[in-house]
Amino acid sequence: MPDDFKPSFAATGIGTLPHRDPKAAVSDVLTRLKDMPYWPQLPQLDPGEDMNPQYAPALAPLLTAAAGSREVTPFGGLSREEALAAFYERLFGGSLDSFALEPAMAAGYFAFLEAVQEAPADAFPWLKGHVTGPITMGLGVAGPDDKALLYDDEVAEAIARGLGAAAAAQAQRLSALGRPVMIFFDEPALSGFGSAFTPISRERVLALLGASFEEARARADMVIGVHCCGNTDWSLLVDAGADVLNLDSEGFGQHLLLYPESVRALLERGGAVAWGAVPTAEYKGNETAKGLWASLHALLKGLEDKGLPHELLATQALVTPACGMGTLSEDQSRAILDLTAQVSQLAREHYL
Repeated sequence: MPDDFKPSFAATGIGTLPHRDPKAAVSDVLTRLKDMPYWPQLPQLDPGEDMNPQYAPALAPLLTAAAGSREVTPFGGLSREEALAAFYERLFGGSLDSFALEPAMAAGYFAFLEAVQEAPADAFPWLKGHVTGPITMGLGVAGPDDKALLYDDEVAEAIARGLGAAAAAQAQRLSALGRPVMIFFDEPALSGFGSAFTPISRERVLALLGASFEEARARADMVIGVHCCGNTDWSLLVDAGADVLNLDSEGFGQHLLLYPESVRALLERGGAVAWGAVPTAEYKGNETAKGLWASLHALLKGLEDKGLPHELLATQALVTPACGMGTLSEDQSRAILDLTAQVSQLAREHYL
């Protein structure tokens, strides 16, 4: 992570958009989130752009995604042992290019690369990408015994390392455009951490996230974030080594206030909180930037009251929508992107 990583309420986005035209989706991002644009996943264009199938090719032959489908299946007709051996042969002996996104399953990514390449060199100071996190991927695919692959320790670690390599491949390609890069590991499944629905230990989550981060950092330079759109144990993500925590702060921000020492540790080591200050699933259409900034300001004040320095909270912050917008309309997504940029501006005017 760069020593001078001080995003100071830069605005960026999360995952999906509802568009079916990749160039239009990218244009909507680039014209609104000029400090740190992100490439959009487009699941309404192709189900293969859903977060799990989109990254299945990077994990071959452990996982296979059916064309035009959200279905992901394990082991590609091989035995478990054969699939693991073939995967590690790729990981340790193959090119990082084999972990890169494929044009047929990431139209928004390639439209984004083209648009940024054509933009002036001083446009867009940062770029943001994203990969599926190892907990979400492992929980979302069942093995031949109908148990989630998350509970097969060897396969789960291989998935974690493969996703780290996929993050590195993406960071390398984005960095080639001449900007520093932030990559989020998207972990909606961590919303269930600690519940009966996700029976996995803290130690196992730390190990899997740690394996992904280790693999990514060993192969490319990037700032690593974790996005979780529900409530979770936020200290877990700090302890795992994430540089940025991204939460739905409009819906769950009060929960982060329960972890002031973890937030302090994150900010003091140069990391940041990405505040998901604009609702997505709960978006009603009558939200205002002023009202959303007031809610975010109250959370910042709450952390100040717990002893966190104003300056750290101000410089080590980003603003995002609460989650992806793939299920919304294009008009709604544009309005949410506009609100995100406006909240970013208000934060900079009134808090920096």
